[in-house]
Amino acid sequence: MIRGPLLLALLGFVLLLALGAGAFLLLGRQAPQRWNVVVLTLDTTRADFLGCYGRPGDPTPNLDALAALGTRFDLAIATASVTPVSHASILTGLDNREHGVRVLSGMCGYALKRGTPTLATILKAEGYATAAVHSAFPVSAYFGFDEGYDVFESFEGVIGRSQAGTMSWPLTELQRRSDDTTAIVVEQLAALDEPFFLWVHYWDPHDPVLLPPEEWTRNAPRGPRGELVMSRELYGAEVSYLDAQIGRLFAALQASGEWDRTLVVVVADHGEGLGDHGWPFHRILYQEQIRVPLLVRVPGLASTPAVPEVVSTVDIAPTVLDYLGVRPPRAMSGRTLRPLLEGRPDAPRTAFADQINGYDLNAAMLKSRPDDDFLYAVVNGSWKLVWRPNRPEKSELYDLSADPGEMHNRFADEPGEVLRLQKLLARHGPWVTAPCHEPDATGVDREAALKILEGLGYAGGGEPIEPRWGFLCPGAPGRVVSDPLELDCPDGVLLVPSAAR
Repeated sequence: MIRGPLLLALLGFVLLLALGAGAFLLLGRQAPQRWNVVVLTLDTTRADFLGCYGRPGDPTPNLDALAALGTRFDLAIATASVTPVSHASILTGLDNREHGVRVLSGMCGYALKRGTPTLATILKAEGYATAAVHSAFPVSAYFGFDEGYDVFESFEGVIGRSQAGTMSWPLTELQRRSDDTTAIVVEQLAALDEPFFLWVHYWDPHDPVLLPPEEWTRNAPRGPRGELVMSRELYGAEVSYLDAQIGRLFAALQASGEWDRTLVVVVADHGEGLGDHGWPFHRILYQEQIRVPLLVRVPGLASTPAVPEVVSTVDIAPTVLDYLGVRPPRAMSGRTLRPLLEGRPDAPRTAFADQINGYDLNAAMLKSRPDDDFLYAVVNGSWKLVWRPNRPEKSELYDLSADPGEMHNRFADEPGEVLRLQKLLARHGPWVTAPCHEPDATGVDREAALKILEGLGYAGGGEPIEPRWGFLCPGAPGRVVSDPLELDCPDGVLLVPSAAR
C-alpha cells in the first residue's frame, strides 16, 4: 500500500494530468497581481528627444532611469499623429477602424462612443480606484474619454470656428503646464485607494504657448525683439522640463510606498515634424511623427532592456490587463507585449496608422500639403508603406532598417514589397470613404461645420456628395468598382480614386 508523501505526490501528478498542460504553464508563470497602474501619455513627444533613445547629453534623466529599470521599445508605432485618435487606441487596445475615432474635429468620428471598453472602465469593474489628470482639451470629456473614472480632472470646452476658418479651440485657455499638472497628480495620489489606475496626460512639447521657466530655455534662439521662437532647441527644452516634472511624480510614488507595487507605462501619442520632411507640425505619417517612445516597467520583473521589433500602441492595454490577470470584455486589436518584456519568442507584429485629414475640420494643413489628405500606413518587418488612396502614384515605400530617416522612396523600385504590404493593408480594411453628416452626442457647430466642409469640397448645399472612391483587388489594378462587394478579393480590397473621377 502506498502511504504518506509518496501517495500525495502521486495524487498531485494525477491531478495535473487531469487538468492538462495548461496547469503546467500556470505553475511556471507569474501569478496575476493587484498592482497599481500608472499610464503617462506625453503629447507630441518624439522618441529621439529622449536620452534613452539617443539624444546626447543628459536631457531626460528621469525617463532614462525608468527605461533602465524596465524595457524600452525601439520601434513602437502610434495609430495616428493626432491626439484623440491616438489616445483612443492607447486606452482601448483597438485600432482606429474599431474604436471609431478618426478625426480631431468633425460632425462625428471625433469622440469615443459610450460603452467602449477602456482600461478605466475595465479596471473600475474589477474594483480599482480610477483617476485621470490632463493637461489639455483634446483628451477631455468632449472626446469621450471621461467614462469609467472616479476622478476626471480635465478641461471643459468646445470646438468652434477659428480665425483661420478651421474648427479649433482656444489654446491659451485650455491647457496647463506640466508642473501644474504634476501638483494635481501628487494631490490625487494621496487620496487614491488601492489598487488604482491613474492616467496622466502631459502637453508641454505640443506648442510654445506655456513655456518652461527661463532657466530651461536660455539656449533656445530668439527673435528680433528677444522673444523665443519655435525651434528644435525650444522643443527640446520643453521635453526636458516635462521630464523633470515626471521625476516629481515618480518621487511622490516612491515616498508613498506605492512605487514597488505600481506598473508604469510611458508612451507618446505622436511626435512632431520639426522641419523634417518639410513640415514643422504633425498630422502626417513619417517616423518622426508615428514612431513614439514606449517605456514599460513591471514591478519585480528583470525585463528585457530593449526590444527592436515592431510593436503598436494598441498593444499597451492588453499588456496591462495580462499582467493584472484581467480578461477584457471584448477582443482587442493589440496583443500583450509580455513575451517581449520577458525575453521569450513572439510572433512578428504588423502596425497600422492613418490620417483622415481630408475629413478633419481642424486640418488647415491641407492648403499647403494637399497630397496628405488621406494617408494609410502599414509597418511590417523593416518595410513601411504609406498609401495615398486619392493619389496612389504618390505613395511611399521605405526600408526602415537601411533608411530610418525615410529619405529614399522605394515605391517604384520594389513592386513585390509594395504588393505584399498592400495586401496587409487591404486585409486590415481601415478605409474612410465619406465625411460624417450627423453630430455626435457631444455636438458640434453644425452650420459652421457644413460651411467648412463646403469650402473643402466635401459637401454642397446639403446634397449628398458625389462618390469619389473606388476599390480594387491588390495586384489587379485593371478593375475599379464603387461597391467592394462586387469583388472577390482573397486579400481584401484597396481604396483608390473612383473610375468616374
